[in-house]
Amino acid sequence: MGCANGFNRLGYFYQNGIGVEKDEHKAFTYYQKSADMDFINSVYNVGFCYENGIGVEKNENMAFIYYQKSADMGFVNGIYYVGYCYEGGVGVEVDEHKAFIYYKKVADMGYVESINYLFRMNGFDSLSVLL
Repeated sequence: MGCANGFNRLGYFYQNGIGVEKDEHKAFTYYQKSADMDFINSVYNVGFCYENGIGVEKNENMAFIYYQKSADMGFVNGIYYVGYCYEGGVGVEVDEHKAFIYYKKVADMGYVESINYLFRMNGFDSLSVLL
């Protein structure tokens, strides 16, 4: 059966060429094995691979599905990227209201990058306006 965390780590090693020859296809394969076991990091990683064409054909619809699944599991990066998808129309129709909801949710969790997006969505360039 295997260890979900171990498969995720193997995916990371292959994606980045750490101790092994870089192989994005193998990276995706290991991330997918781990995601199939509902390992939250890998669910997000599969979405990232689909969005960026890492080891798999680029597919923004699949990216959104995996980001949403990781968000539903409570993964901070997944929640952030669902907001990003709604803001930019990545695999889903643009919906600034939904983007705001996801950015706000993750900002409340202390995710600084999301706070910058909330400021930008409200007409400010960045947090630097407060400094």
